[in-house]
Amino acid sequence: MALMCKLADEHADETFVKHIRLIETIPGAGFLSAATVICEIGDFSVFSSPKKLFAYFGLDPAVKQSGNFTGTKVKISKRGSAVARRAVHAIALNSIGTRRNGIAINPVLREYYLCKCQSKRKMVALGAVMHKVCNIIFALLRDDKVFSLTTPEQHIQNYANVLPSAA
Repeated sequence: MALMCKLADEHADETFVKHIRLIETIPGAGFLSAATVICEIGDFSVFSSPKKLFAYFGLDPAVKQSGNFTGTKVKISKRGSAVARRAVHAIALNSIGTRRNGIAINPVLREYYLCKCQSKRKMVALGAVMHKVCNIIFALLRDDKVFSLTTPEQHIQNYANVLPSAA
């Protein structure tokens, strides 16, 4: 691991390493999980939407059906890369955790997880957090910007300020 970090530091100007550093800015993401995700993604320009990244990771929903029967339980498809899915799972799990002093590592994702846990099972809620993490990864790599923690209310306010008034 130390050798990998040293190699990444020596090639800091490479796009590959820049993408690793962008993912590392997500609270709960470490070097190894960021490097794993980037290695599995490869060329990011192939993904034009977050849904394609979900499918590549195997996080898209799969409905079981046969003939006229449509199953009622929808699970993730697990078609994609198991290694990348495991790395995204690790980032999501770390993001919803708390530090020793009780402060959430990522308060927005933790609040989202706890809200989902009120009506869903824990693993279903964690799957929803994995989708959020995947959206965050896509946005960071698309915009080439570091992660900034904003609450949903702040995001709505920022978006309202960008839109022209409908008058």
